Amino acid sequence: MSYLPCELHCHTCHSDGGFTVEQLQSAAKENALSLIALTDHNTQSGCAELNQAIIPAISGIEWTTYFGHILVLGAKKFVDWRNATPDNIDEKLSEVKENGGVIGIAHPFQLGSPFCTGGRFEFNIKNWEKVDYIEIFHEGFSKDNRENEKALGFWNSLLDKGYHIAAAYGRDWHSHKGSGYFGCTYIDFDGEPSPEKALESIKNGKTVASLGMKLYLDVFKNGRKYSIGDTIPAGKADFDIYCDVYARWQNYANILFSEIRIITNGGECIYNYQRKENVITLDLKPNHWYRLELWGLLDGKEMPLAVTSPIYTK
Repeated sequence: MSYLPCELHCHTCHSDGGFTVEQLQSAAKENALSLIALTDHNTQSGCAELNQAIIPAISGIEWTTYFGHILVLGAKKFVDWRNATPDNIDEKLSEVKENGGVIGIAHPFQLGSPFCTGGRFEFNIKNWEKVDYIEIFHEGFSKDNRENEKALGFWNSLLDKGYHIAAAYGRDWHSHKGSGYFGCTYIDFDGEPSPEKALESIKNGKTVASLGMKLYLDVFKNGRKYSIGDTIPAGKADFDIYCDVYARWQNYANILFSEIRIITNGGECIYNYQRKENVITLDLKPNHWYRLELWGLLDGKEMPLAVTSPIYTK
């Protein structure tokens, strides 16, 4: 298991970005990312220019509509988004899944009309099993970024309904411009990173949305090891937690790390972990989900800085 930093939401001059495709890939490599996804607005024209020798890259697209933005990664065939409506969206998502695509919800609480028309998610998805991941963090980490708080709560509500949906961070990367605290999505790779392995791990819920800190866990039960995204039997289990707050060193001058929290249904914190313990034993309830959150003070406000996708119980 090797969680590596990736960026799944990128734009180039093929839509509204400032990068050429080569410049985007070079910038990603300079930022020590292991993989990116090219998701230009409503076009895949730039995907033909991707050079896997620079950095592994997934061919994708961002469906940009008046009812929300949907990230489609790795689909084998083009699925026409132009007649997608709030009420037929399940049919469109089924087409994507039939063609091997991975589906993500971009910035569900981005400011909507009239400033960012269509940015807020208003599709009436009936079967969320078709959705693989949600951007619980979008753009910069900031005490003023309220959309992330809402996205985290929305994700919780879907987990509480029994859906297995992974967490992601989306920088929505358009150019070299911009300042602030930008993060990544850690994806679990077995061996060297590749688009195929990334898509499989996302589908299996093996992701971490983070400002840059690496956070993951293994769970041991009845002599067997489980990891993020897995479904395990209820009952007593040992949590083995790994945290590296300096995995992607940035300007952390204004960040004070506090604690790791174990969160379950309803967003309830059931354990506060002080990053000094080794293994924690918990009695896991049936039909629940459990995840880790690393909290800290950023510019004076306490907030989650890294969030793992959950493990689930039968």
